[in-house]
Amino acid sequence: MQKHALITGICGFAGRHMCDYLTTVPERPKIIGIDILDTPPSGCDCFYKADISSDKAIKDIINQTKPDFIIHLAGTFAKGRQAYNVNLLSIISLLESSFEHVPNAVVVTAGSAAEYGLVTPKQLPLNEQTTCKPITSYGSSKHLASQIALYYHRVHKMRTMVVRPFQLIGKGVNPRLAPGAFAQQLVQIINKDSKVIKVGNLESYRDFLDIRDAVEAIWALCRKPAGGEIFNLCSGKPTKMADLLQMMIEHCGQKPKIEVDPSLLRNSVDVSKVYGSYQKIKNLCGWQPKRSLIQSVQAMLG
Repeated sequence: MQKHALITGICGFAGRHMCDYLTTVPERPKIIGIDILDTPPSGCDCFYKADISSDKAIKDIINQTKPDFIIHLAGTFAKGRQAYNVNLLSIISLLESSFEHVPNAVVVTAGSAAEYGLVTPKQLPLNEQTTCKPITSYGSSKHLASQIALYYHRVHKMRTMVVRPFQLIGKGVNPRLAPGAFAQQLVQIINKDSKVIKVGNLESYRDFLDIRDAVEAIWALCRKPAGGEIFNLCSGKPTKMADLLQMMIEHCGQKPKIEVDPSLLRNSVDVSKVYGSYQKIKNLCGWQPKRSLIQSVQAMLG
């Protein structure tokens, strides 16, 4: 019998790639999508336009569809109260409904490397045992949401897992993130609409992971669940932001002027270098990144 996979945030960057990948796997599940937007990918078999923070809406959908796998990718990058409202209420609604109607479902919820927050060079590469000290409302809200997911495993024995993606890149990456902003501006330059790229801090180092590798990791966990566990999704390599930008510029064959925009510089504490270890998920299910950074750049820029 065909399994059912429910993807929240299916119209977003990660959700679309997750859906696309699931259409290719040998054990292809029926794909059920939820989003507040109404532009689901073509591979979605059953779509619900709904606010995942709504208890009644989520309860009805889960009761109707009885998913075997729940992949929670919905969320917001918003700051302050909105980050907590969306990122916390959504996980509570989802897990309460899942516990009531499908307590044996495998649940993978997306946290973030932003949960680690303030780290020292001695702590690198970050592993899942690293103490979390988030320094943004986004990171803090994601960390609290992760703890809620783990609580449902401890208390209710649900098969909940948390993935902590580092910086995901690829086709359709959000322009609110630096790689997406670079890509958007380079397209404008190619189209002769601009000659300038505005940037923030190019001296920081980040761990970039291709979104296609990330969704493969999530499905590997669905197929070999380890309830109550956290898994880093990362490349294990630090890349300087300036080097990523230069790689993207060279790929486009352009020579734009680069300007630092003060509004893009963080006023609060920033972390100069972050990268993680994926050894834990590799040990469990053999996953490791397959795509190079240049392959990710090619996907972003076409």
